[in-house]
Amino acid sequence: MTTAPPDGFPAPTTPVSPPTPTVRFVTMGEAAPGQLAAEWATRATSLDLYQLSAATLRGCMGVSLVGGCDQVFLSRTDALTDFVRGGGRVLVNGHVRLPFLPGLGRWRRLDFRGPSDLRISPVTPHPVWEGVDYDELLYRTGGSAAGATGDRLAETGVAGFYGRGYHGELPPDATVLNGIGPHRLPIDIHYRLGDGEVLAHAGNDLTIFADPDRSTRRLGERLLDWLEGR
Repeated sequence: MTTAPPDGFPAPTTPVSPPTPTVRFVTMGEAAPGQLAAEWATRATSLDLYQLSAATLRGCMGVSLVGGCDQVFLSRTDALTDFVRGGGRVLVNGHVRLPFLPGLGRWRRLDFRGPSDLRISPVTPHPVWEGVDYDELLYRTGGSAAGATGDRLAETGVAGFYGRGYHGELPPDATVLNGIGPHRLPIDIHYRLGDGEVLAHAGNDLTIFADPDRSTRRLGERLLDWLEGR
């Protein structure tokens, strides 16, 4: 028998559980405090690389690999390849020395002399980088210059944090998203693998560039959107 609430009192509501995260943020060992950015906390869970398996990827839609992951281990397991071929999405950060997914090419260091040799340029539009000022990818600042933009950013920033190299080989169907240097060599690429997709960035982890006071503020959120299949 159900008793109605007294007049003037709202009916009790059933608590709504938060959605289960469908993105895995893969790290070497346990994620360090703060490594999983705030906007990722409710949409992603961290996963130790050495726990990567078909079982730990069950129910997952996207995987983000931090730079510096053990590529020998990754090359000896089929779990990630099977995940992508089955329809998953993966973001690869860092320098690929030992290709661990079909289509990945080895990283090559760029011969550079100054900031102009490291400049990042858009090649093919992609939602992740929509509205981004590419100078804010090229330069990083700290101390009193933190948050600098425009001319001050170029005067005080250090170039090259986004990347100092490129993908040496590309699969036939790859799309170059962003280029580095005057020849716009491929630093960010996208390609399909089976029913899934790969986004590969040949530089420092993309999530570190989501600065709240710059045009890159939504970079982390958009990466999550992409990994979730949106």
